Amino acid sequence: MSRLSVVALALAALGGCDGAETPEDAALPLRVVELAPQSVDEQQRLAIEVQTEGGVADPRVFVEGLPPGAVWDEAARTLAFVPDFLQGGQRWTVTITADDGVTRARGSVEIAANDTIRPPAPEVTARTTTSGYEQLTVTQTTDAFLDSPANAGRTFTARVMVPAGVAEPERFPVRIYLHGFGTSSPGGTGSTRELRIFPHDPSNTYWWGYATEAGATSGPVPEYTARRVLNLLAWVLATYPQADPARVVIDGGSMGGAGAMTIGLLHARRVAHVRALWGQAVPKNHRPARITQLQQLWGTPALDLDDGAGMGVWTRMDLTRALRDEPEARDQFLTVKHSKDDGTIHFGAASMPSPLTQRALYPALQDNHIGHFAIWDEGGHGESDPVLGGSWWSNGWDPIVDDLRVDRAFPAFTKSSIDRDWGTGKGNGLRAFSPNTGYAGTVSVAGDTGWDGQRAGAINRFLRWDAPGIVDTIDRFEIPLRVLDGEGGPPPRAGDPTTGDRLDGTLPVIVDVTPRRVQAFRCLPGETIAWTFRDQQGVVTADATGAVTVPGLALDTEPGTLVLTRTGRD
Repeated sequence: MSRLSVVALALAALGGCDGAETPEDAALPLRVVELAPQSVDEQQRLAIEVQTEGGVADPRVFVEGLPPGAVWDEAARTLAFVPDFLQGGQRWTVTITADDGVTRARGSVEIAANDTIRPPAPEVTARTTTSGYEQLTVTQTTDAFLDSPANAGRTFTARVMVPAGVAEPERFPVRIYLHGFGTSSPGGTGSTRELRIFPHDPSNTYWWGYATEAGATSGPVPEYTARRVLNLLAWVLATYPQADPARVVIDGGSMGGAGAMTIGLLHARRVAHVRALWGQAVPKNHRPARITQLQQLWGTPALDLDDGAGMGVWTRMDLTRALRDEPEARDQFLTVKHSKDDGTIHFGAASMPSPLTQRALYPALQDNHIGHFAIWDEGGHGESDPVLGGSWWSNGWDPIVDDLRVDRAFPAFTKSSIDRDWGTGKGNGLRAFSPNTGYAGTVSVAGDTGWDGQRAGAINRFLRWDAPGIVDTIDRFEIPLRVLDGEGGPPPRAGDPTTGDRLDGTLPVIVDVTPRRVQAFRCLPGETIAWTFRDQQGVVTADATGAVTVPGLALDTEPGTLVLTRTGRD
């Protein structure tokens, strides 16, 4: 808090005689109280209180350069940071800016994460070069951090694909592919334009982990499998300079889709983009046979055994909870695809509410203003839609290539006027509900699905932004926005969506926009923010998390820039 000097207070008590300084005149210059260098062990919590002195008014305090995963609470003037097990040995300089409305003062604090958790590094056991990339066979040996104590020391095989003949300064995205249920060994192909990682989950843990005790009747239930995936990622980033740590995408289908969402949301500081096909976001909503299998690893949903970090494992992996409660998760961007005639992980994975939050995945993404691109159609569990075919929703847009980085803001679009109707998660009367297959129909028969809503469509399709044009400072945020209307085909049948990048709907597109992953333009809950977009303007209030949502922007195919500025001290 800003404090007047003792001298100024004494003068104020004298009561305004000629030549006497007022308290405001006599205030000490604004400054940020110096902070000693800070250090913290991995997976331990560091809390730093930032104090200011002097100034003419109680200052705002802004921070920049936070360690990935750190949270700044301006109201409490507290920076909290729990480094993950891969951040040990790293250092960050956090810049602190205090602003009393007249002057600004700056300070900084050095933060170091101590390298206290050191799982074994993966080892390359074979190399093959083919088709412009090198294929590595990698062995992961576990310890008591990567595996349960009784199993520590066993090995897992993974594959890593690295572009061959690349000049060292060139940086490429890194894609982690998570396989589906029952995959006997990791596979996959490489690319000349990205590094690819193929881990292995032979125990079908849904890329989480398992109880430390056999039988899963007592906890904890740590995320051993997820740790192996992240350890493999850290090794790739440390070994290959061309791997861009700011552009990591985690990708998977079925069990891999659930794993991609789980790791990508719960470890969002590591991942810039989640791409999940046919993934269940709420483990308690799995079909009965899958719950039976998983409770052998995690314990029963009723037990909800502690995950080793203070929360029940079934609760932790409820991703509608993560989207609601966890700051890192709310700053993630997800591309998700589900199918209405999927009889394996039925469409309820996207549309049926969580017993905990009472929200399904799609409403949770919208309600919490999360960055997402959601697609559904009448395909099956891997089978394409019988009319639209595969990948009908775009001509190959991959936001990780140009638009998404963990250290750069992006817009979360919600309530778009061209979103199609996915339904309500209930039936349309064509068939009875099955706990195993939901309302799925026959994949080859178009129009026979029993799920309500339109048989195919997307949320936030065609909405784009110009990432290089983003301005993100303490005082101002700018982001160019537009609608894509490109090459593609008309609806194959009445009521179907268009194909490719052909616009499906009318212009302008009316949509709400929430900046996410903001680096400098952080807002206090309840702070008022002025905005302009072309000839639109207004004032909005930051929500309880400090997020700012601008409602009802009218987007066209010509780019327009959304500009946010602070309206002044509240």
